[in-house]
Amino acid sequence: MKFVDNSEAVKKALELKAIKGLIQAAMMVEGQAVLLAPVGETGGLRDSIGYKVNESELVAYVGTNCEYAIYVEFGTGEFAENGNGRRGGWVYRDATGEVHFTYGMPPQPYLRNAFRQNQKAIRAILADCLSELGG
Repeated sequence: MKFVDNSEAVKKALELKAIKGLIQAAMMVEGQAVLLAPVGETGGLRDSIGYKVNESELVAYVGTNCEYAIYVEFGTGEFAENGNGRRGGWVYRDATGEVHFTYGMPPQPYLRNAFRQNQKAIRAILADCLSELGG
């Protein structure tokens, strides 16, 4: 009897299936985040949402590089999540030079909700991809 070590081939096959599942799950969360993101005048936040899969770490990221995204997700000023905002309001000047006063804005979580609403489906996607190995 001869022992054949197939561990590297099995490890590679598992990795490829995991990557496939991560891509599918990330695409799902990305799509939901796009649907949930509030759309302002330009749609810049919604249009900047994307995903990335780090294949070497087997991790998927869904997010945005939009500068104001964090303020939308967690709120600002007196309305900020967990009371973490500035109190008393403030004045600011917009891009056109107009002056405004605000107490802030309430959170509009789109990224966290996109993940939370799809947790069951994400688990199912990953389970299905990995079960393809076992038949």
